[in-house]
Amino acid sequence: MATALLGAATAVSVTWLTFMVLMISVWGAASGAAVGGFLGGYAACLAGGAALLVALAFLPPVRRMTPPRRWLLLAAVACPVPLTPAVVTWVSAC
Repeated sequence: MATALLGAATAVSVTWLTFMVLMISVWGAASGAAVGGFLGGYAACLAGGAALLVALAFLPPVRRMTPPRRWLLLAAVACPVPLTPAVVTWVSAC
């Protein structure tokens, strides 16, 4: 149950941040600004985070864990990183 809640919180926060980044990019492009670097930086952050989670998942002590505990550990590590800026942008936007 905790794994599902943490995973859902992570997915919702990443979705919200992606929406915000895309909206900022659309507004920037409409005003004539170059947004390729901004989008590339966001994509690099997402790819880097995913790579770190994969690296953590393949560490020998983590691989020896039972699958439910492994998923809970990965969800607990992944959740606070996107959740914090998502909450800050949500509070700032509303």
